[in-house]
Amino acid sequence: MISGGFVGGGSTILARKRNLRNLYGVNRAEVQKKSMPAITFSNEDFHAPNLDQDDPMVITAMIARYHVRKVFVAQGSSANILYCKTFSQMEILDEAVMSFNEQIVGFVGERVNTRGYVDLRTSLGVDKDTKELKVRFLLVDADTSYNVILGRPCLNVFRAIVSTPHLMLKYPSEDGKVHAVRANQKMARECYVAGLKLKQTSHKTRGGKSEVVMVELDMTELDPRTNAEDRVEPMGEVRPFILGGDKQVTMLGSSLTDEQARVIGRILTENKYLFAWTAADMPGIHPDVIYHKLSLFKNARPVSQKKRRLWVEKRKAVDEEVGKLLEAGFIREVKYTTWLTNVVMVRKSNDKWRMCIDFTDLNKACPKDTYPLPSIDALVDGVYGFEVLSLLDAYLGYN
Repeated sequence: MISGGFVGGGSTILARKRNLRNLYGVNRAEVQKKSMPAITFSNEDFHAPNLDQDDPMVITAMIARYHVRKVFVAQGSSANILYCKTFSQMEILDEAVMSFNEQIVGFVGERVNTRGYVDLRTSLGVDKDTKELKVRFLLVDADTSYNVILGRPCLNVFRAIVSTPHLMLKYPSEDGKVHAVRANQKMARECYVAGLKLKQTSHKTRGGKSEVVMVELDMTELDPRTNAEDRVEPMGEVRPFILGGDKQVTMLGSSLTDEQARVIGRILTENKYLFAWTAADMPGIHPDVIYHKLSLFKNARPVSQKKRRLWVEKRKAVDEEVGKLLEAGFIREVKYTTWLTNVVMVRKSNDKWRMCIDFTDLNKACPKDTYPLPSIDALVDGVYGFEVLSLLDAYLGYN
């Protein structure tokens, strides 16, 4: 389901409220009735190779004199969507794109920015002498298996009726006859399977000039610790154990005996220099000891990310984290950078912010590791048979 666009009275909140009030108006003028030829579907309209189906309605349409395949007819969409990847292949001047400042809303409330709208002559199907009308499309930059989505505005302007059991839509032509357009079942299933493989992470804004809206960004890929469902927690109550100053505190299990607590406390105290309480407590490691190397695909190309603007609260948290890294000497300032990697702020369990780096483009350029590190469950199973398990609090930072 897609909401937004120009339906409901207009693209502004005031226009939509006015449109809603008009429906309940007492002195509303009598609405002139519309008429159209009767449209029916019969057994002869069944044409799909596999009639036992729940396939989407995918057709081929003529848009701006172009044969456009993979056109999804979506009755649940309040807008007609033309994806930028499709629009870029059409020889249409950029001046034809009009500004549009509203977002469209998806199934779970995610908001996607648009890059404007364009009015194009459109025909349903590719038969000759079919009705051609002007249809308004919103331009959206997103990864999808479809080229175009035809929503209710297009269906209503054509006065088209869709029958999903028949995989067919019909609409009255200009000569009063009923024209039928068949869906391509094979193309529909190919698009459906390809759509399940897509993983959309971000949406660029109109014109590609402002912020990147993280609509469906999987935060667990950037920081697995944000998924607290599989987090190992200590059994029973815990109590603080002070190693140094007020902030140098770890936890011990309250169920430990006095002797166990004394032994573990002594070991922690003797090795407290191993704890890194701040970024400055982690000195650099010489490359002769160990270094990290990234494997890249040979055909990988550099990607320049668009600048992402942050809220005031997030920007303040970024300034604090960057200040700590600068003070520790982990990073240095570079002005007028060509290659920019954005930061992503992730809300921690204590309502503070964790600063992550958006390495999604880098991940795409690196081969996937078939043998990743074992999960936390395997690590816990590995300590079976030991008398004591120490759970240090490693969830509050990267160090």
